Amino acid sequence: MLFFLAAGLWFLAGAMLFYRGFRLVAGGVLLPAAGLCGGLVFFRLVFMRISSLHISRIRAIPHARPCLFSFLDWRAYGLMVVMVTSGILIRASGFFPLPLLGTFFITMGTPLMVSSLRFATAGFSDPR
Repeated sequence: MLFFLAAGLWFLAGAMLFYRGFRLVAGGVLLPAAGLCGGLVFFRLVFMRISSLHISRIRAIPHARPCLFSFLDWRAYGLMVVMVTSGILIRASGFFPLPLLGTFFITMGTPLMVSSLRFATAGFSDPR
């Protein structure tokens, strides 16, 4: 169950960033394509390792009925708070042009959504 909770949370976060990103870069193809490509590179360089660590940690949980919130560790929850707060502050600052901000949101949403597929796959292949 933890794999599917993680998959759902990461998918929803990625979908929200996608939605906001595509709204900010509406009308063009170049910026969304750049965001998708950048996001795939970011997945390969960073999120593949992060999702693998979380998958391994979930598989190693010895409890038959673990806490629903144990799909992430404390450090990951702290990082999530920092990332969400940073995103809100960056968007509210008005410092960055909206198309650039939208491209950034697409870039961040892509690895979240791809990682959610890894969690779901792990959930289907988990023998428990």
